[in-house]
Amino acid sequence: MKITTRRCAYSVLYEVAVKDAYVNLALQQALRTSALDERDKALCSEIVYGTVKRQRTLDVLIGQVCNRAVTDLEASVLTILRMSVYQLAFLDKVPVYAVLNEAVELAKQEQRRAAGFVNGVLRSYVRDKRSWRERVDTAAIRDEATRIGVELSYPTWLVKRLFAAYGKKRALSILQHSNQKSHLSVRVNTRVTTVEKVLDDINNRDGLAEAVASEVSPVGLRLMRGLDVERWSLYQEGKVSVQDEAAMLIAPLLQPSPGQRVLDMCAAPGSKTAHIAELMDDDGAVTAADIHPHKVKLIAGTATRLHLESIQTMAMDARLLPQFPHYQAMFDSVLLDAPCSGLGVLRHRPDIRWRRKESDIAELAKLQVQLLEAAVEVVKPGGVIVYATCTLLPEENQQVVADVLARHSEVTEDSVIPDLPKELRDAFAEVQNGPGFILTPDVYGTDGFFMCRIRKNRDDRA
Repeated sequence: MKITTRRCAYSVLYEVAVKDAYVNLALQQALRTSALDERDKALCSEIVYGTVKRQRTLDVLIGQVCNRAVTDLEASVLTILRMSVYQLAFLDKVPVYAVLNEAVELAKQEQRRAAGFVNGVLRSYVRDKRSWRERVDTAAIRDEATRIGVELSYPTWLVKRLFAAYGKKRALSILQHSNQKSHLSVRVNTRVTTVEKVLDDINNRDGLAEAVASEVSPVGLRLMRGLDVERWSLYQEGKVSVQDEAAMLIAPLLQPSPGQRVLDMCAAPGSKTAHIAELMDDDGAVTAADIHPHKVKLIAGTATRLHLESIQTMAMDARLLPQFPHYQAMFDSVLLDAPCSGLGVLRHRPDIRWRRKESDIAELAKLQVQLLEAAVEVVKPGGVIVYATCTLLPEENQQVVADVLARHSEVTEDSVIPDLPKELRDAFAEVQNGPGFILTPDVYGTDGFFMCRIRKNRDDRA
């Protein structure tokens, strides 16, 4: 059977729906093993990410033209309807006949008896000439958070949380920007080359991509079109590493210098670990811990590709480190890029909005406090801890830091603002709520990241 673009998209979406696969990993694997050309790969990616992202909106649209409850539909049928209605509603240049024909063919292959049903539902959708937004408006949803959740395709609980944290206007901007397409960005390894040299190589010599300098990080480049990074010579040679522009701000906040001992507590896949080692000119010791042994291998692989010898890996729950006397007050600085709800990375991980439950937040905050308290134990007096997350909720960010500061008189907040690039300092002259600094996706089109630095007093009696 020839694997068409929509067949490839269907296989990924079905894995996400039925096998709980991560959408980015499932898509990456499917595209690598397919014979699709670059144009078809782009359409496949658009269908997959768009369908997952717009799932709640799509279910309302399907429900309006379907004589069965969406929740009663078999997974294969619902997947076909979702991806087809996504194309009809959100992709202007896709021919209607192509969407309908391939949907019916998919249905014949997956659930032959449902082919007529799929055809009927989609033809009913096409006969209604209203836009998807007009159709959603007719649903007459009174609760504002629910209405916005349907229109922008988010769980209602998340909309309410962001309203409470940022106010309605800012929350809407964050939600809208989190639905936009993500771009690929890379961090230049300035140990071996310069930003200017890599930018010139990409735009004038390489021919595989186009790039512009990052507005957020002095060592970042934003690629204007995608490519297979692992086959890219600049990546293979260790001149660049894939990393979001906001994430590039984290490692410099440790103020690492050659000869230091630095701990990265939750290090996988190793992008920030490598950045730390690069800033230290690979002189010193960077201990990279992660609770998952298979992820520790990813850190080691990153170190090997970048020819970094100062990185030492270990598989361990970082909360346990203070139990070992030799780790007590051992490190000059500690990075805690904590496990979190991931609500700042929805542009390229749209499935997170459906994976997370509101009850997860309190459990994650508990874990984050435990990890940060462990960091306090293992950093030297006078040393610093950088606490970072890729989420937007104060319960996992400012409140975690405030909780630990209240419990531990030996640490105080050390503002990160002076160490941020001038453009960010100027853009965020206004006071942010609580300790630390948060960059949201609506400002520069980056991931959402929270970052805060605390310093351990030199005299523990202070």
